[in-house]
Amino acid sequence: MSIGKVHRVKDRKQLIKHYRIIPYSELVDVLKKDSIAFFEDSAEQRLKRQTIHKAARKLSEMLGKKVIAEKTLLRLENGESMEGYSFSVKE
Repeated sequence: MSIGKVHRVKDRKQLIKHYRIIPYSELVDVLKKDSIAFFEDSAEQRLKRQTIHKAARKLSEMLGKKVIAEKTLLRLENGESMEGYSFSVKE
């Protein structure tokens, strides 16, 4: 088993934080019009369930209605599918 190395950091500006940004404004627009939206998950870096849960809670606050998130597959017209999360407004 390989153990990672520890490195000294002399200047904090050398650190680049890597995080995923969920496009809340786009999701809100789609949810207002269609009441269901699909957010594609990246194959290289999967989203955590906790992140999706927090996103649904934030979308609920932004819309003033309960938003539910579920892990889903979206079937495309060509027969392929995409893995991701669906956000839907609970009526």
